[in-house]
Amino acid sequence: MQFLYPSFLFALAALAIPVIIHLFNFRRFKTVYFSNVSFLKEVKEETTSRSRVKHLLVLAARMLAVAFLVLAFAQPFIPKKNTNIASGKKYVSVYVDNSNSMNGMSGGIRLLDKAKQAGKEIVQNYAPNDQFQLVTNDLQGKQQRLVSKEEFLSMLDEVEISPAARSLTEITRRQADALSLENSRNKVAYLLSDFQHNIGDFTPDTSVKYNLIPLAADVQQNIFIDTAWFNEPVQLPGQSAHLIVKLRNSGEKATDENRISLKINGQNKGIADFIIEPGSYAYDTIGFVINQTGWNKAELSLQDYPITYDDNYFFAFHVADKIKVLSISEGRANAYVDAVFKDQAEFDYQSALSGSLDYSRIKGNQLLVVSGVNSISSGLSTALSGFLADGGTICLFPADKANAESYNAFLSSVGAGTLGAWRESEQDIAKINMQQGLFKDIFDKVPENMSMPKAKKYYAIGSRSTGMDEAVLSLKDGGEFLSKTGYKSGALYVCAAPLDKANSDLPIHAIFAPMLYKMAVMGNHEDNLAYKIGDKQGIEIASKGAGTDKVYKVKGDNVEFIPEQFALGSKVILGLKDQIKKAGFYNVSLENSDSADVIALNYDRRESDLNFYKVDELRTKYSGSNINVANSVGLEVAQVIKEMDRGVSLWKLFIVLTLVALGAEVLLLRFWRT
Repeated sequence: MQFLYPSFLFALAALAIPVIIHLFNFRRFKTVYFSNVSFLKEVKEETTSRSRVKHLLVLAARMLAVAFLVLAFAQPFIPKKNTNIASGKKYVSVYVDNSNSMNGMSGGIRLLDKAKQAGKEIVQNYAPNDQFQLVTNDLQGKQQRLVSKEEFLSMLDEVEISPAARSLTEITRRQADALSLENSRNKVAYLLSDFQHNIGDFTPDTSVKYNLIPLAADVQQNIFIDTAWFNEPVQLPGQSAHLIVKLRNSGEKATDENRISLKINGQNKGIADFIIEPGSYAYDTIGFVINQTGWNKAELSLQDYPITYDDNYFFAFHVADKIKVLSISEGRANAYVDAVFKDQAEFDYQSALSGSLDYSRIKGNQLLVVSGVNSISSGLSTALSGFLADGGTICLFPADKANAESYNAFLSSVGAGTLGAWRESEQDIAKINMQQGLFKDIFDKVPENMSMPKAKKYYAIGSRSTGMDEAVLSLKDGGEFLSKTGYKSGALYVCAAPLDKANSDLPIHAIFAPMLYKMAVMGNHEDNLAYKIGDKQGIEIASKGAGTDKVYKVKGDNVEFIPEQFALGSKVILGLKDQIKKAGFYNVSLENSDSADVIALNYDRRESDLNFYKVDELRTKYSGSNINVANSVGLEVAQVIKEMDRGVSLWKLFIVLTLVALGAEVLLLRFWRT
């Protein structure tokens, strides 16, 4: 047993007070006249003996009462075996989890409020000259230093729920950095959290004593919108769109029938009903017709209690007036490509000759169709490579007398298969890759007796230098007739035959037009419909113009700032860091510009997963000698803190013993008659 305030033990000298009182009997004697004194000696002896025993018992009770009271003020405790806290000034770091999951309720009180109250009780159980650090998921600059008790409490009062989700590694690293500045054994870290599974692990600093205090919500039930995406690769005005919604139930029981609704630009567009089993996902599809070109703001919503921050999912998508397609050919425009795209309302179609091509015309198109070009110059090769890198799609049909060396230089630079020997043996196209997106919506399955295109004269396609490739159309002998190669953000389709019916039946076959159409509308990349608040990967938007002096700004409700930004080809990457705290829509534009892109941000769905570590799991996971895990169920937080820091506190026991001793004295004086 040890004492928190051993100096109080000097007060044990007060034990002399009841002894002195009993040694000097100051009672006044009263003369009593008695007629017969023959029995006085016997009565006196018997009374004196009983009185002496009573006085000794009263003396013992009084001395015990004084002793127990002094020991209670000295605050005795039984220390834990693994404690590493010495006497002297202490340095205490307190992590208060203020993530969205701390909105859960326990006994009618929000978990965050419980954590804040616990933080106050922690510092109140330390000396006035001890120093403290407050750490939250915001990881603000002011949380990097140790402060006084008063400043800590002031900072703690300002803590509110934050959209930021941090790992334990990030939190404990911040704690260790602040505590490492002090050369002392008295370093203590408290972690007040609900300890979700996705919070991760941490490696404890051996110089710090860690105290983990888990806080659990009463009801662990949550339904939320995980994500959403379009079934179609490109959204076009006047066409039907099908939005696929992924829903999740992270609770412990199945949901009642619930409803999800979709609004686009403030107008109701559709609803869907769903039921989800516990711990599982569900998918639903909402169909609607796209009416508005340009940027569309969409919001999915459902009703779920008590966790509501993830009941809305915001996303934004752009609907172009027309899809831009450029055909590059030699000598004259290719009639087969013209037939597919020319005079089609949904396409902005242009053609150009390779010999007089202005390479700046390539940028901004969705699809390039390169057909019959005899030689790919170094300038055209560079322009095509850059177009692919920026996410464009190219469909390449070689010329029948092509300069294979120039073609192969370009194809090798993007990792595609090179042109091999020229063959003049007729072969059927035997296989269509139905897993490839080009034919996904054209056929449910290939008809058994379907007439397939024939290759009459074609190039053998050689090996590739990259694994990002696939055969789209295959010949009977196993060779590739149309192949796809991914290069950076773009896609390159290479056909083995020139685009002429003298070389193959493809340009007059039924699959040709829908195949080119799908190349144009699909592209090889998808714009992000939504982003996560706090995502460190950055936000990608199309560049609004060249020049290092271009400055973009982000603007939303009650917030406007200039983010980190750097150009990457035709894209600009924006780093928002932690400047956005609220889910919703935000405009991104150049300074002094009226046009703006729209980005949608949502809260991190990791916080929606109601899988938490139990006390036993935490103790198994963190079994080091400098780590304590509290079982705070049914106990006041202050009691938990004291027991974790100093072991089992005994002062309350000695207060009870003091009262028992005083009670014994009262009983002796009242009921023992001498």
